[in-house]
Amino acid sequence: MGMKGYFAIAAVALSTAFGAAGARAQAVDAYATANVNLRAGPATTYPSITVVPAGATLSNYGCLADYSWCDVSYASYRGWLSAGNMQIVYQDQRQTISPGVAFAAGITITAFTEAYWDNHYRSYPWYPNWNRYPPIPVPRPYIPPPGWREPPGWRGPPPGWRAPPGYRPVWESHPADRPAAARPAERPAEPVRREAPAVRAEEPVRREAPVRAEEPVRREAPRMEEGRRMERR
Repeated sequence: MGMKGYFAIAAVALSTAFGAAGARAQAVDAYATANVNLRAGPATTYPSITVVPAGATLSNYGCLADYSWCDVSYASYRGWLSAGNMQIVYQDQRQTISPGVAFAAGITITAFTEAYWDNHYRSYPWYPNWNRYPPIPVPRPYIPPPGWREPPGWRGPPPGWRAPPGYRPVWESHPADRPAAARPAERPAEPVRREAPAVRAEEPVRREAPVRAEEPVRREAPRMEEGRRMERR
């Protein structure tokens, strides 16, 4: 083998090493939430490769466009796991991989192809059965709901995410151009509270004490003796 052959082999080895390192650098740490089957494809119709125990650490290399299944590795195994059975660290806490969380966290969008099957499953007994499994329908890309706001530090849509034709992301439009459903809800003005006029307490009726009638002056009748003296005079 000439020098050119050695250089060619070295170049292939280096490119493979850098490619693997790049793929690992893009992986996101994930955690299994239950004992779940790691499958050879994104559906329960594909064969089970191994059982991932609850709490196991995974490497997430991306999910389908609808975030239903994700391409992960566990130990020396590579396969697909249902997104609902995994958690990632988002906003400093573990959260289940839902479409909204995955989109905001920037998980890469990937696809399941025959090339993936060839790269990872040649040593398995069911490898020749690629054509026996029903094809996976192309998943519809996840679209944030109207009014969705990008979280702090958000770097844009996840790698590989493609919006449907004619779709205009809400976060790229000016707030004045957004439809009413996408605008932030305005807080209704609080009604003016008018204080009720103070009710003046009625003063108690002052009842004057009844005026006591003066007693008539009692004049004593003249004594008989004085009457007699007057007669004598």
